[in-house]
Amino acid sequence: MAQGRTEGTVERMTLWQRIEHMVLMVTILLLVLSGLALAYHSSAPGRILIRCMGGPEGRYLLHRGAAVVLLALGAAHLVALGISPRRRADFRDALPTWRDVRDSWCRFHFRVTGGGEMPKYGRYTPMQKLQYLGIFLGCVIMTLSGLVLWSKAAALGAFPKFVFDLVLLIHSKQAQLIFILFILWHLYDVHVAEGNFPMNPSWLTGRMREDLFKRQHPAAWESLQKEKER
Repeated sequence: MAQGRTEGTVERMTLWQRIEHMVLMVTILLLVLSGLALAYHSSAPGRILIRCMGGPEGRYLLHRGAAVVLLALGAAHLVALGISPRRRADFRDALPTWRDVRDSWCRFHFRVTGGGEMPKYGRYTPMQKLQYLGIFLGCVIMTLSGLVLWSKAAALGAFPKFVFDLVLLIHSKQAQLIFILFILWHLYDVHVAEGNFPMNPSWLTGRMREDLFKRQHPAAWESLQKEKER
């Protein structure tokens, strides 16, 4: 992600990555809201959400439509990984390693006791890697469980009812977990913490302030400087 530089900024996201991020954000929000509207349809907030979505039929079509978009986005993401060397490099950098466990402990120890040193993160911090992995696995679980739930009649014809009920529970709780744990956590980590407030604009512009990048991703910054010197 940090592969180009203009005065005062560092490239953080490509145009395609920003498009993917935007579509993923909107799609997950629509899926979560339309799913919560069904789960809490008897409550006042649930009824309001359903009315805003055009009634039960509108909610149904919105949820199914967003699910199709999410499936297509996942397929496009996998294709991009297959054909783009840079995307494969980004993906490898985003995978958690044992070093991330050590770095997380060093960070905790430094913040609590003042001892040791802050770890030097690369293109992604351990928290960002965990967020990516969580969203990735969460979307896989939601997609597979959603395919089972797509047709109740077909699902009950293929599986016992307790399997259908279990998949329905997993699908519902997974969506809520993604919203609460990962989306809200991600918003805080990216736009509030570490001097980013009021916003890290890289999701819109693709670029990040040089001073913030240097402080938050020192190892990636050092690598960028070495490339510049060649």
